[in-house]
Amino acid sequence: MSMNYDDSSSLIFINTIESPDGVQKEFKISKLQNPNRIYFDIENAVLIGDKQQLVFEKSSIKEIRLSQFTTEPDVVRAVVTFDEGFDVSRVSLFYLNGYLIVRCSVPQIMNDYFNTVYDDNPQNLAYSSIAVNSQAVQKVPINTAVSSNMPSSVIADIQQAFENSTLSNSDGKTFDSVISIDLSSSLKLRTKYHVNSVHVKNNGFLINGIGQITANKTFCLTEPKRAVIDLPNTYVEKELRNKEFKLCSDGSCKDTVKIGQFEYNKARVVVNSDDAEKYIPVFSADSQSLFFINSDKLKHTSLVSTVSNINKAFVRKIDSKTNELILSFTAPVVHSIIRTDDSLNMYMFNVKSYNEQDLIKTFNNTYYKPYTMSLLPQIGVRGSIALNKTDIVKIDQSIDGKALKITIKQGIKDKSDEKAVIKKPSEKGKVVIDPGHGGTDYGAIRDGINEKDITLDVSERVASILKTKGYKVAMTRKDDCYVSLQDRVEFSENEAPEIFVSIHVNSAVATEPKGIETHYYHDYSNNLAKIVHSHLIKEIDTKDRGLVKSKFYVINHTTVPAILVEMGFISNDEERAELISDKRKQKTAKAIAEGIIEYIKSQSK
Repeated sequence: MSMNYDDSSSLIFINTIESPDGVQKEFKISKLQNPNRIYFDIENAVLIGDKQQLVFEKSSIKEIRLSQFTTEPDVVRAVVTFDEGFDVSRVSLFYLNGYLIVRCSVPQIMNDYFNTVYDDNPQNLAYSSIAVNSQAVQKVPINTAVSSNMPSSVIADIQQAFENSTLSNSDGKTFDSVISIDLSSSLKLRTKYHVNSVHVKNNGFLINGIGQITANKTFCLTEPKRAVIDLPNTYVEKELRNKEFKLCSDGSCKDTVKIGQFEYNKARVVVNSDDAEKYIPVFSADSQSLFFINSDKLKHTSLVSTVSNINKAFVRKIDSKTNELILSFTAPVVHSIIRTDDSLNMYMFNVKSYNEQDLIKTFNNTYYKPYTMSLLPQIGVRGSIALNKTDIVKIDQSIDGKALKITIKQGIKDKSDEKAVIKKPSEKGKVVIDPGHGGTDYGAIRDGINEKDITLDVSERVASILKTKGYKVAMTRKDDCYVSLQDRVEFSENEAPEIFVSIHVNSAVATEPKGIETHYYHDYSNNLAKIVHSHLIKEIDTKDRGLVKSKFYVINHTTVPAILVEMGFISNDEERAELISDKRKQKTAKAIAEGIIEYIKSQSK
């Protein structure tokens, strides 16, 4: 039916339509010299269409030619000509889902070990220098006796196909005099990844293909609300494009998804959903598949079949602006990459352990010192680092899936892009409550319990108590939605409160730590931290872990007295059970509210 070429992996795709008897699944490759070439025959086959010859000007493959070799019996011959130095013994053949695939070499990987799976700043024209031409050659005569079992309409179609087909050049001369048609801008497989199947699975959208998948940053659009992720250097089979799939077969949601060819070498996945911001990409361990799913419906155990651990970490400074972190694993890793304007979060779903002291030593005195690792039982490990909007992130995965390379190039902060913030005078008696995490940012997780749910519940209780006492309260989030750290700060600055209080739950790798910490950064926040912390320790029977001066983003960048409360450890089994109880939540809320009230009253004296 057709012939296409994917330069990134040196793959030739010969598309077939099978008869009821099928086509042969095994092929013999014959090698010839002068010029260096191979050929193989497809038996019981007819060639449909013309111009089945591709000539490459800048490739180790010089020419691909399909022709109707004989008509009695029906045999199509494929001939592939290579550079003289090319080792034709590396060529292999296999048949898959209607495609006869000729692999001419091991996939070409620029750095010999890593392939890019995520890129903030991808180049879509990776193969634009390759010139491809199609040349028309001599028509082949045909014997009209095809098959008495075929309908006359099919015989007529095949007759026309033979009339339009091509014949190999029997005299061995080149077709210098034949007019060439440039296909460089339209050859459909000028890609790194060929999407050949999609499925709705476990309330998510599974994309499968051949090659090396790469994704861009997921972003959300409104009217209607939808999540979008682009796959650069990707070709989508025509029959898969723009079909609408329902993601909840049980009717529990109205979310739908489509995949389309956004540009000639870029695919776009669009999910229409009221919860668009919750959709995340999950990369398979072999980088051949991508799973796009609402994180609330993600059953992490269904993603993993093997357990992996972080084996080692390596940090390298490439130049004054660019730094590289390589994480090595004991087994292929299944992971998700969530890039926001102010952070990078990586969830490694099948990773169960790491050596914290080794990582601290590796990160110390490097750009990646702020990189934090959190153990999340039943999910794996989360790695996080704060970023600026203009920083460029590139993440590569090793061929064997056992290493991830995180490269961050620090961007130049354009002050013209910054929102002009006119500092309003603080409104007396007004409080901004900041429930930590939310949406796709779960915070710490243990036994299916999410930090983001506890923080929202306690924050709502604090707000309710304050309002009944006559204080004005604004919350950075009122439901389970994602709010960036910068947006939380800007929200507070616009509200111009008297104080800012961020509410969190602590976690640790070990299960023993427990207790309450209260964090502040600026000296003018110290008194607020002391008063609120004293009320928490008085009200709740747990370990007093004291005041901590910490450079958390939200308490560093707000200009009013600001604190961050860690109300207990979700990683401690005993304390976790208390944290999710109404009794502990109410006591915590009451203590925070009373501390806030005491502080505000002290400022009015």
